[in-house]
Amino acid sequence: MSPVPILMYHSIDNLGAAPYRRWVVSPERFRRQMAVLAAGRYWPLTMQELAECLARHRPLPPRSIAITFDDGLGDFACNALPVLEHFGYKATLFVVAGRVGKTADWLEPLGEGQRPMLDWATLRDLAARGIEIGAHTMSHPQLDILPPALARQEIFESKAVLEGALAHPIRAFAYPHGYASPAIRGLVAAAGFNTACRVRHALSATSENRFALSRIIMTEDVSDAGLATLLEGHGLPVAPPVDRLVSSGWRWIRRVDRAIRPAVGPAWRRGVS
Repeated sequence: MSPVPILMYHSIDNLGAAPYRRWVVSPERFRRQMAVLAAGRYWPLTMQELAECLARHRPLPPRSIAITFDDGLGDFACNALPVLEHFGYKATLFVVAGRVGKTADWLEPLGEGQRPMLDWATLRDLAARGIEIGAHTMSHPQLDILPPALARQEIFESKAVLEGALAHPIRAFAYPHGYASPAIRGLVAAAGFNTACRVRHALSATSENRFALSRIIMTEDVSDAGLATLLEGHGLPVAPPVDRLVSSGWRWIRRVDRAIRPAVGPAWRRGVS
């Protein structure tokens, strides 16, 4: 089967601090990008639908694609949802469960610590309107360098909190920062998720580990023609190996950096708002 483009967005907004601008796509650019999908007759699936096809080796609809959003930022409801509904598109929204109704405090180093998050009432409404809600941990840490017990807590509790508030199963997960070691992927599977996304700017092959699906990073700089080119597989690798030597080395560096900084608990446990 052909590779599947999985698009990754964060904020859909006109404003953003300079260090965070890479992750902000304007509503107008987002609308144009969705129009490219419509012109190309792409068929959006939720991550749950994609995972079921992969797990059961079912054929995918022609020109399948997935549209994902990380974090659960408040601008999704006012800026992304109307565009998605205009085109009749499904999407998956990965939510930092411990920050629902609060602010994206983990973005403070990028000048966006006060960016509003979606609240529970809005998440319930989104789910009722066909948006798949997935988990993105409790506090958005780099899971692969956490002590195993803390990593497990971030993963398992995010699923439990979302399911308790939304009253339906949560089956999809996205790794904060895209980092996931084999041990972390095992914890995600053990928690009861049936698929998980990393970042890796690449097309996802149907043979790829469904707990390490690659995504295409979407930015303001992706033009109409540029997106059409990416979706056809030009200029992008297809599903790079799950673990590369450079990834392991970078994980070691981040682990050392974390070890020499003051140890603090997750923000959702500290009551930071």
